[in-house]
Amino acid sequence: MSDTPENIHFNVAANLFRGVESVGGRLKISERSMVFHSHAINIQRGSTEIPIDQITSISKRNTLGIVPNGILVETRDGQEYKFVVWNRQKIIDFIDKRIVGRTQV
Repeated sequence: MSDTPENIHFNVAANLFRGVESVGGRLKISERSMVFHSHAINIQRGSTEIPIDQITSISKRNTLGIVPNGILVETRDGQEYKFVVWNRQKIIDFIDKRIVGRTQV
C-alpha cells in the first residue's frame, strides 16, 4: 500500500487459498486495493495486495464446492485469488462498483 492514508471500508477475517493451504488472516479493502495479511501461525505468511484497478471480475464461489462463503477475484494479468469471507455479497457489491472498464449488463 502507498504511504497515503486510505479509508478502509472492510477489515474482515478471511482465508486466502495459496496452493493447497487455506491461509488465515485479515482482508482490508479500500477504494484502491484489497490487502490480505496472513496470521503468523500459517506456514505461508505475508501480504497479498490486489489493486482495484487491476480486477477484471469478482464473483461468488463455494468452498469445497458446497459452502457458500467464498469469492473469486480475477485480475488483468490472469491471476485468480480465492478467498473465504463472511458477508461476501457486501464485498462483491463494493468491488464490482469499482471495476474499471467493466461493461454494465
